[in-house]
Amino acid sequence: MPKEEVFFWQRHAVAERLTQDILADCILRCEPLARLQQRMLIEASCRLFDWVDYLQVPGSTLLRQKLQFCGFVPRAAAGEDAFFHPGAVLPAVVPNAAVRAVALRVDNVANFLQANNLVAIIEGSPFSPMRRARITFNGKTELLVMERRGYAGYVPQMRSHPYLQDYFTALELWQGRPRTGDDEELLWQETFRLADLLVERLGADCAAQVVCLAERLYWQRRNRAGQLQKSRQDVLGLGWGNHDHHTFRSSRRHFARLVSLFSTLGFESRERFYAGDEAGWGAQVMENRAAGLSLFLDVDLAPQEVQTDFSRERLPERDFLGTVGLWCALHGDSIFGAGMHHLAARCDFTRLIADLAPRGVAYMAPFSDFTWLRQAFSKAERWSVDEARLEKLLAAKLVTRRQADKFQAEGAVGSHLENIQRGEGYKGFNKKNVSAIIRKTDPRM
Repeated sequence: MPKEEVFFWQRHAVAERLTQDILADCILRCEPLARLQQRMLIEASCRLFDWVDYLQVPGSTLLRQKLQFCGFVPRAAAGEDAFFHPGAVLPAVVPNAAVRAVALRVDNVANFLQANNLVAIIEGSPFSPMRRARITFNGKTELLVMERRGYAGYVPQMRSHPYLQDYFTALELWQGRPRTGDDEELLWQETFRLADLLVERLGADCAAQVVCLAERLYWQRRNRAGQLQKSRQDVLGLGWGNHDHHTFRSSRRHFARLVSLFSTLGFESRERFYAGDEAGWGAQVMENRAAGLSLFLDVDLAPQEVQTDFSRERLPERDFLGTVGLWCALHGDSIFGAGMHHLAARCDFTRLIADLAPRGVAYMAPFSDFTWLRQAFSKAERWSVDEARLEKLLAAKLVTRRQADKFQAEGAVGSHLENIQRGEGYKGFNKKNVSAIIRKTDPRM
């Protein structure tokens, strides 16, 4: 198979400035929104801009022309004519409203209202695909607070009792699925069976939301940085509405299945990454646009395999392990016992590092430090390693006795919370920088 054409995401500074100017104008007109912006920065190290789902403004021909000039395209979603930017991480713009509004996306509207001592009617039934509360401060600018569950429209949804039962049953089924066991075939069969069941009952996009929610809960259980930052965001009733991507690591033998699983859940393959001459790793980025979810799937990769469709073709076993393969061998694949390698959350990059340090969470040196893409991992949680896994690795000569003794005594690198700040609407990642951080997080380092 010929090597695929390399795709590069572009930066969209003009488009970002347009949306930032609209937001700034709303903040100037609304003092409570300005106070919320300040509280989010001080109390949760977050930028208000990163939580904006869409901006609502009075429409005009000139504004529509500006939006289209900047790369926004019209999308006739349910209830509104919105403009979104397919090539950028930016809020949508709804240019046909009499009242300006800023719509923030949170995990739970009721939590936000309670945390901020606000009273408002919540439109849409509990846990429906979209709910919204409308808070009018001065008659000129509104704050809309919304939840989304695999729905990209703008009209609050009503669902009857059977939907609620299906939703919570689906969440419980995924949370309770078997993640450990000697028979990996049975684990995969059950995982695919549940994914199909969730899609049948909820649709692929809502099922994707349920799965990623459950996976975040599983990851957070063993990640102190995530627990701490989530608690800071929850003080303001925000939840994880600022997630950027969920990263799953996979052994070579299971990688194609992992991609297939997420395809079942409505995720589409975006760009692929590989280290080329550096070798060692590869990754498939996937996105479910309707659900607002992105994935980064990691795997060990040999140089010659970059020219194959490694996201679909089963990769053969090798007699040595790279960073990703060793992590999976020590802890299990992310989709099973280990859980996610990391969650990336959009925050104010500098503030988050400074604010978490006194609380005992340190960050590694940034592995990307551009104005349009800043990224750093929290120092890894160290997880204990099952003795049977170490003995198996020793017998296969995939680790040395010295390495095994060290893992047994000190544990091995586990999970992280990634601090990410995007600028200029940049939607991509940097291959060279990802290579560097993968090397630095090798359990043998």
